[in-house]
Amino acid sequence: MTDELIPNEGREVRILGLGDLEIRHTGRATEAFTIRGYAAVYNEISLDLGGFREQIAPGAFDDVLATKPDVHLTWDHDTRYVAARTKNDTLHLESDTKGLFLDAQVGNYSWAKDLRVALDRGDINQGSFTFTVAKGGDEFTVDGDDNVMRTINNVGALYDVTVTAQGAYPQTSLAAVRSLAAVTGRPPEEVEAALVAAKQGQGDEQDDEGFELWRKAMEKKAAARRSTLAKLAERMEKLK
Repeated sequence: MTDELIPNEGREVRILGLGDLEIRHTGRATEAFTIRGYAAVYNEISLDLGGFREQIAPGAFDDVLATKPDVHLTWDHDTRYVAARTKNDTLHLESDTKGLFLDAQVGNYSWAKDLRVALDRGDINQGSFTFTVAKGGDEFTVDGDDNVMRTINNVGALYDVTVTAQGAYPQTSLAAVRSLAAVTGRPPEEVEAALVAAKQGQGDEQDDEGFELWRKAMEKKAAARRSTLAKLAERMEKLK
């Protein structure tokens, strides 16, 4: 996956832990094994995605699944390794009260044996999906401590679900950047800088370039908050 924000198309990528993962032999020659579990869990709050956290509302996948989309189950979003797909009924996706449940019959490919070993050992233990948000399908809220929460109420398109060992930082669409900027009052370029910095510098292994981007974004964030507080103080003074 690229480190750049996905332009124009509004596609986003989220990396999540695979919930209630179950792997079994099928006993059929045409299938290597089955994978069952949750690709996404409702009401689960994400890590910081670059200035905001996110949750998926119950039923957010209902409308898109009703359109019977052709969704692929892949390995690391790589279409050379399509393990199953909805079009040929080897991948079944269902939205229940917990989240997006997947049930896949993985093809008996030579590389599927390696995938099975990695899943069994826990070397691969994360899930991911590529999607877009329907028009008006998300909302941002800000609490009293300026913490921003994005809630996805309606997924517009679902392209793939994937199993992965370590995904890139979840990518956010430019439309979401603009919405975040609008609700926080921060300039879009500041929001985008924070997102890029968050992706390029993670944990203790962040590189110098990523850290510098992060530092500059935090400086802009602090300056913006100081400006907001100054304006608020000025208004309060006028009310006296």
